Amino acid sequence: MNERLLPGVRVLDIGQRISGPYCAKVLANLGAEVIKVEPPQGDESRTIGPFPGDIPHPEKSGTFLALNANKFGVTLDLDTDGGLSRLLEMAATVDLVIDNRPAGNTETPRPDYEALRHSNPEIILTSITPFGGRGPYAGYKTSDLVLFHMTGHANALLGPVKEPDNDPPIRAGGNQAELVAGLAGAAASVMALYRKRRSGVGCHINVSSYEAMVTQLISGLANAAYGQSPPSRSLASQEEASIGGIVAAVGGVLPCSDGYVAISPREDAQWDRWVEIMEHPDWASEERFATREGRQKNFTALWPLVGRWTRNQSKYDVARRGQEHRIPCFPVNTVEDLLIDTHLEDREFFVSIDHPAAGPLKYPGVAYKLSNTTLPLTARPAPLLGEHNGLILRGQSRSTDG
Repeated sequence: MNERLLPGVRVLDIGQRISGPYCAKVLANLGAEVIKVEPPQGDESRTIGPFPGDIPHPEKSGTFLALNANKFGVTLDLDTDGGLSRLLEMAATVDLVIDNRPAGNTETPRPDYEALRHSNPEIILTSITPFGGRGPYAGYKTSDLVLFHMTGHANALLGPVKEPDNDPPIRAGGNQAELVAGLAGAAASVMALYRKRRSGVGCHINVSSYEAMVTQLISGLANAAYGQSPPSRSLASQEEASIGGIVAAVGGVLPCSDGYVAISPREDAQWDRWVEIMEHPDWASEERFATREGRQKNFTALWPLVGRWTRNQSKYDVARRGQEHRIPCFPVNTVEDLLIDTHLEDREFFVSIDHPAAGPLKYPGVAYKLSNTTLPLTARPAPLLGEHNGLILRGQSRSTDG
């Protein structure tokens, strides 16, 4: 039996940019019928690249295309009474509404939960806001950059620095906070949909992007809870404690002829096998490197010597040989490496979707496969602006694949 995971589930995605549309995309990938509602000028993400040939085009934004595949698309001006009324009419026929506009934003008002319940008593509203619906920060505006710094992730990113007072913490690439919040919203939405099917009871889900990101600091929060100090950002302090003062063992990233490799020959037996891989260089027999404690103490002298050997090797060869000798070791991949990765290819992770304006492109798939269900990852490309106005707004929104 090849039945999708969310048959019959209908979703209105009235969010903008990243978190709301990503939440809705997760549900669309599971087989829900998702209707993307955009303002007449289009979702803000249509202005975010990358663009083919670096030429901005509202129908060719890589961000929009990736976040809105498998959705129908309509335009409504929700700042007008007519647009809002039409949205409430649509809400009467769906199970879930997803919105990520800040609460209390008078410039772009959205229907609240009570208004939606009036149209549909069993409706579920998933609101993704920066800080949730209550609390001292509830009315604050923010961004992915701010959330990344507020939640403690940037402080230790990319390891220690020579001058912590002059070298500020930086953020990771992409839209980490928004994606994490969107995933949290999707998980909560599926739980609410399950309860709705069993009991007929809807609810208002309020997702805090701030809290969603804080939950990712698992080890850091655990250390703090047990009274341990966080690792210092001072390179000098961390060098004294070997690998960042975290795992108390030799390991890290080393240069190669085609990029970088990460290794961690922590135990004496692993180190002996690593020396064998390097064909026993003279320096490896020095007394200061003979024990684990000695290698930790002399890490700053040891690591450049190991890097001198890896620099002339391919990262893939080093990783393969390390793994063959039962040493934690793996290549540091770039995005380009992932597109040609043999494992991802065998798993058919990347899928090709042909868009009427952007053409055929590769899209990231999902991290799971089901033995008896084919997920609709390529059911349809992201909608053109207002593409399904005639179909959806005439009330003909029910569809199987087309």
